[in-house]
Amino acid sequence: MTRTVLSFTLAAGCLALGLFTSLQQAENRHRGAELNEVMERCRMLEGITREREVRLLAADWGVLPYDEQVIERAKEKTPSQQQIDAREADL
Repeated sequence: MTRTVLSFTLAAGCLALGLFTSLQQAENRHRGAELNEVMERCRMLEGITREREVRLLAADWGVLPYDEQVIERAKEKTPSQQQIDAREADL
């Protein structure tokens, strides 16, 4: 009798753990989708901000002289972009 009760308890615990795990995975997937949407919005805002910045500088200063250092700095990725690329590489 004791063996039956212990076996039943172990089986019920395994089923409960499996159910909890599947619910947690579904919630994580939902959170991941929301986070992806936020990241996409941030990327769009960064692009819009960069374009606006270029237009404002052009309006204030006119055509800027060619400077290789400025161009190299503009090509460098921001720390946030490097983190995003590192996370995407891990996936």
